[in-house]
Amino acid sequence: MKNILILGGTGFVGRLLTESLIKTDDKVTLFNRGKTNPGIFPEVNHIKGDRNTDDILKIVNTDWDTLVDFTGYFPDNIEMIAELLEGKVGRYIFISTGNAYSFEQMEKLNAPVDESVETEKCTPEQRLDKNPMNYYGNKKAECERILLSLDWLDTIIFRPSLIYGRYDPTDRFYYWLYRAKKQDNFLMPDRGKSLFTNTFSEDFAKIIQESITLEKHRKIYNASTHEPVSLREFVLKACDLLNTSPEILNAPAEFLEKYEVIQWQDIAMWISDFDMLFDNSRLKEDFDTKFHTFDESLEMTIEYYSALGWKLPRYGLSPDKENELIWKLPN
Repeated sequence: MKNILILGGTGFVGRLLTESLIKTDDKVTLFNRGKTNPGIFPEVNHIKGDRNTDDILKIVNTDWDTLVDFTGYFPDNIEMIAELLEGKVGRYIFISTGNAYSFEQMEKLNAPVDESVETEKCTPEQRLDKNPMNYYGNKKAECERILLSLDWLDTIIFRPSLIYGRYDPTDRFYYWLYRAKKQDNFLMPDRGKSLFTNTFSEDFAKIIQESITLEKHRKIYNASTHEPVSLREFVLKACDLLNTSPEILNAPAEFLEKYEVIQWQDIAMWISDFDMLFDNSRLKEDFDTKFHTFDESLEMTIEYYSALGWKLPRYGLSPDKENELIWKLPN
């Protein structure tokens, strides 16, 4: 039996991991602010607190076999927690991001990125920025460097790409599923030619759980869980599974730029002339977890949103804005 502390644990992948761990003999403790899905998992120990305040001192009076950190965004906070827990934690599993890589290096490489590719720098100003989404990749990369600089700490770092599946709060993947299910027509940027490798939440949770029991080692892993798929392939697969046939309208990048459509923010999972590809060969070599195929994961994700009733996405273009742009498309 292991004594496991999860920073987070009630939202998205953390929730999936906790669901799985409570079925084992491990002792699980969740530390969080109690704001995301409060009241779930009454069978485990809860420590309510904000990790960026003195509340974090509540974790120092216990020895932990494993700490899983889903909510580490600020380098100074990571440094402080590591100092507080020296000699009190066996393994630190840090959930980083594929955004830790330098986009400039990724563009130069023009191939799937492996773990040796340079990560983002983090300036003193970026490090001290208090908004977790500002300089997100820079600060995550700096958190990684802090943990890996500690020779006494057994650290495993995961760099997932865009995560999708059950409990996803972002609606980025759902942006496309909703259109495939509900709309008669919708815009597809650059004919949907951009490629991506994403991370299926169910598989990622199993990978993290397996990492708790791996032999001692300090490694970084790209946590993508399927082979490259184009945006158009993804949408067509979704339409096939949903038995729908909407009109998919090509929107050239120049057209979208003209009407100030923001890449990734207004249209999910799209950056013009850029493929988001991560090499996961190290992950597949070291882990026994069997990944679902993209088609299988897509079917499971569709079942989840069907159960929720296909509500309007909060992310991306509104239907009115998209219709306005459709009317402006060149013939």
